[in-house]
Amino acid sequence: MQEIELKFQIPADSLGHLSAEIERLPGHARERLQAHYFDTPDRRLGQARSALRLRKEGERWVQTLKASGANTMIRLEDNQPARAPTEGSAARIDLSLHLGSPAEASLVRTLGWHPDQDRQGEQTGLVELYRTDIWRQTARVAVGQGTPKAGVVELALDLGHIHAGDLSVAVQELEIELVSGHPMAVIAMARDWVLGHHLWLDTQTKAHRGDRLARQAAGEAAVAVSPSKTRVGVDLAQALEQLTDAMSAVAASPAPDLRQVKSWRQSLQGLVVMSQAHPAGGSTDPQASPFPHGAMPEVQALLLALQDHGQSAALARAPRTTLLCLDLFAALL
Repeated sequence: MQEIELKFQIPADSLGHLSAEIERLPGHARERLQAHYFDTPDRRLGQARSALRLRKEGERWVQTLKASGANTMIRLEDNQPARAPTEGSAARIDLSLHLGSPAEASLVRTLGWHPDQDRQGEQTGLVELYRTDIWRQTARVAVGQGTPKAGVVELALDLGHIHAGDLSVAVQELEIELVSGHPMAVIAMARDWVLGHHLWLDTQTKAHRGDRLARQAAGEAAVAVSPSKTRVGVDLAQALEQLTDAMSAVAASPAPDLRQVKSWRQSLQGLVVMSQAHPAGGSTDPQASPFPHGAMPEVQALLLALQDHGQSAALARAPRTTLLCLDLFAALL
């Protein structure tokens, strides 16, 4: 199945108001989620932008593979009921649960898995790298009823920690996921909550953050970040993925690396190059998404502001920057 969602970080001074607002929504629920994440020692799943986990959701266990989709807003997700780990034993992954699903081909391709010879995937080298312990509050909201872009979205407030070895890092984020209807419902709801609570967009998943923590716990060097290259040939979805990944990396650091800021600037410059290569009204393809020329003044303003590297983290967390990204996502829809 496809998962259409966006994830946002929450400023500390907004958390109380945001949590109270979700609690007031009809159908509010609270659940504890405890997950174990697996990958190979050389991070084959992570390099493919995938994540494999075994999670206790209340009293049931679910094994999930997540993989990248058509763009940053869309991910492929395969959930399968799983057995609880034997008491006193470590959690284990059983790849056979994904046989016959779209996840099977992804696992074969990424891990070199041979289901006919290694049904459960014991020879793929998968090991547990980190775990999460999260309390999730959820509520569902109808958006845009009576319009062509109506939908139902789920708000999920996640509070807890990621653990690896003796290290841990806090989780304090809001996910907005499409339950049914038009994907623009996610954008519309996101705009309201970004403006109301000063949230900022974050494309770094728990898997991404967990892997980074696992490397720190193991004493491994951090993975080097290579600046994105501006290429006219990339499409809007790829350009937006580069932009939001770089922006998220800057927002996550109180003192961003200059290479991260450079990567963000280059992704913004790439959009400018794309706008020049796709003049307004120039497309003859009725199926093509119109290029978001209306967002270009804000892109240019952000580029100008980023000349002061000392302000880059604050800019990455600013509502205006996330609203710009939401406008660009809307163009894809």
